[in-house]
Amino acid sequence: MAAANPAAAQILQSLSNQGKLLMKMRILSLGKNYDVMNEQQQVLCQVGLDASQNMKGGLVSGAVGAVAGDFVGRIVARNMTYTYTVKDPQGNLAYEIRKGSGAYTAEFVVWDPVANAPVGTIGMKRSFIGGLKAVWLDPAGQTYLSTKGNIIRRKYEMLGPDGRPVGHVRHKILAIRDVWELDLDPQVNHLYSALFATVLDFEKKM
Repeated sequence: MAAANPAAAQILQSLSNQGKLLMKMRILSLGKNYDVMNEQQQVLCQVGLDASQNMKGGLVSGAVGAVAGDFVGRIVARNMTYTYTVKDPQGNLAYEIRKGSGAYTAEFVVWDPVANAPVGTIGMKRSFIGGLKAVWLDPAGQTYLSTKGNIIRRKYEMLGPDGRPVGHVRHKILAIRDVWELDLDPQVNHLYSALFATVLDFEKKM
């Protein structure tokens, strides 16, 4: 599961040398943007939803919510399609994460624009009481990562293909606001694992 383009390869190399990753959502941003950092808070990659897509979702949710109620407005917004971008610190595009339609069940195709091919698919299921579960499938349809625990509270494990934990996600109050930690087994693909965790964090806020 090697990175297939220069920007992705650079990100993967920088992430793989880290025992622990920090992730932070940028508060002052018109879009939805996350920085993936090392323990010294140096940005190693960025995952984001641009301002136009983010604002469109907000407008649709607000318009429908004004007529049918907030709950229905959120369901309609969750059902929309959109595309996250994954970039290196210099702003070079590494991957796109393309969300299909679906509010309670949705697929996110992680797409390599250089190879013009998928590198994985994240399948997400949302329960009616607010819980989330997800699985990362490789292009052959085999399970690479799955989740166990409370995604909403950022206290969960990532499980490998054999069901054993390969990563731990937890929220921690640090000097910088809204930061969470990701501890990963050295054997797993740190870039794919970080994207998995970040997409889940985007979606739990929807």
